[in-house]
Amino acid sequence: MKRSYTIGFDAKHANRGNTMQSSYARFVIDALSDACPKSAYFRMYIEHSEPHSDYEALAEKPNVESMEPDGVVWRKLSWLWRMWHIGRDMERGDVDLFHGLAGLVPLGLERRNIRSVVTVHSLEFLRLRRHFSHVYNFYRRAIMLSSMRRADRIIAASECVKQDLMRYLHIDADKIDVIYGGCHRRFAEPVTDAEMARVKERYNLPNRYLLVAGRHNARKNLSHIIETLPQMEGDLDIVIVGRGTAQTETLVRRMKALGVEGRVHLLYGVADEDMPAIYHGATAYLMLSLYEGFSTTIVEALTVGVPVIASRGSSLEEVGGPDSIYVKSGDRKALLEAINRVVENEELREQMIERGREYAQRFRPEVIAYNVLNCYRRIGIDIPM
Repeated sequence: MKRSYTIGFDAKHANRGNTMQSSYARFVIDALSDACPKSAYFRMYIEHSEPHSDYEALAEKPNVESMEPDGVVWRKLSWLWRMWHIGRDMERGDVDLFHGLAGLVPLGLERRNIRSVVTVHSLEFLRLRRHFSHVYNFYRRAIMLSSMRRADRIIAASECVKQDLMRYLHIDADKIDVIYGGCHRRFAEPVTDAEMARVKERYNLPNRYLLVAGRHNARKNLSHIIETLPQMEGDLDIVIVGRGTAQTETLVRRMKALGVEGRVHLLYGVADEDMPAIYHGATAYLMLSLYEGFSTTIVEALTVGVPVIASRGSSLEEVGGPDSIYVKSGDRKALLEAINRVVENEELREQMIERGREYAQRFRPEVIAYNVLNCYRRIGIDIPM
C-alpha cells in the first residue's frame, strides 16, 4: 500500500454558489480531507478563484490545496485548460487519481497514468428533453458519454441516476457505484432562539410558512405550489429561496392573478449561515420537481428537523426516506391534502421530524467518505481512513 496518495478534484463548482453540484463538491472534499488527514493530499483544480467562504475554509486545511491555471494563456483559455491541459498539471503534481465532481473527465489522463472517477448528478436533459434545446442536449450527451467511457469508475448520485445511465447511455452497471451526497455540517448544529429571531427579522419571515429552495425554473414546478395557496389556511405563507430566472416574472404574474402575492416571499442572496434557521422556522419543506438526480436541500431539511413533502418519480423518495410524504407531480389536490396533514396533525409532524433526522444519518460526512474511498479502492487507490 502506498504511504500517501494525491487526489485531484475538478473543483470548478466548489468555488461557486449554492447549487446542488457546488454543495456536493465542497461536501465531498471536506469529508475526505477529514477522513484521511495523514494518508492523502487533496488538490482542488479551479479555472479562477472567486470569493466563497466555504471554499476558502477548505483551502486552509493542512492537507488541501487550491490550484489555478499556470500562465496567462491558460487563464484566458480556462475552458480548454479544464478539458485538456489540466492533465499535464496533475502529472507534474504527481496526482494519482482525478475525481470529476461534476460529470467531466479531462482528455489524456490514461496516457499520463492517472486513474479517474466521475460523479454524475443528474440526467434531466435526457429525462426532460422538452425543457432543453436540441443543441444543448446533443452537446451534453456527447461530453457526458465521452467522460463515462474514459472514467475508471462512475459514482451515481442516486439509484435513479444509475438507472438513467444504464437506460440512456448504456453504461455497464458493474462500473457504477451509487453514493449519495450530504450537506454542510452547519445544518446539524442546533438553531438558538436568538439566531432564529435575528434571521426572521433580517428576511422579514412570516410566522408560519412552507419553505421551497431552488432556482425559479419550470422543472421545479413552483407555479404548481403557488396555485395551492388559495385553498390553504389564511395564515400559512410560502417562502421561496433561490436565484431568479426568466421564469420569475411568470411566477409573479401568476401570484397576482391568484391574489396571493402578499403570501409568497421571494428571497434572493440569502447568506449560507442563515439557511439552517430558515429551515428551522418552516412548517414543512416542499420539493415538487419534475425530476431530480439528488436533492441536497431535502437532506438539509431532514437534518435540521423539518417534515418533507416531495414529488414521486425520480430520486426524491430515495433521499427523503420512508417517513416523508410523496405526491404525484401536478396533483394539486394531493399536495393540498399532504400539507393539511402535516399542518393539522402535530403527532404526525413530530414523527416525521424524529424519523427524518434518523434517516439523515446515512448522509453523514464520515459515511459518504467511507463509501467514496471504497470506490477509489476498486481501481487500486487504497487510502486508509
